[in-house]
Amino acid sequence: MYLAVLDDRSSEEQFIDVYNTYKRLVYHTAYKIMGDSYLAEDVLQEVFLYVAKNFSKIHRENCHELAAYLVSCSRSRAYDMLRKQREEPLEEVPDAPDDAPVPDDAVVSTDNIQHLTELIGQMKPMYRDPLRLLAMGYTNREIAESLGLTDEVVRMRLFRGRKILWKELNSRE
Repeated sequence: MYLAVLDDRSSEEQFIDVYNTYKRLVYHTAYKIMGDSYLAEDVLQEVFLYVAKNFSKIHRENCHELAAYLVSCSRSRAYDMLRKQREEPLEEVPDAPDDAPVPDDAVVSTDNIQHLTELIGQMKPMYRDPLRLLAMGYTNREIAESLGLTDEVVRMRLFRGRKILWKELNSRE
């Protein structure tokens, strides 16, 4: 795919050298930010597609400058992707669990997951929304920013939300 946008055979060979030399650097830079291998792979592909499209303009003589440029590109793209994820409205978060397989060593049964999901769905939004964001991997600070709250308020709502869930789960047994 990358090679289709390059002009000549010489550029293709040079691009392949650049890709093979720096693909790990770009991937690991993106992975540190994204925390997800699939998203880091997306960043890697987008960065190198951009590099291929602009290959004639990119200075490749100084490997340190090129490495710094690629790290900068991967950081920028990774943060852009994170920003877009955060801008998705909370209403689009599904109320039911997905059909992803549960690991064999998981101690939570499918019934418990279903019940937990239902309990969270029935909670007041002030407790439900922070819990959902936390489950999606957001930090307390990111939750606070996205909901327009202080860190302390988010911490207390998460604490109280967990407490409500714990009581409900224990009353079921």
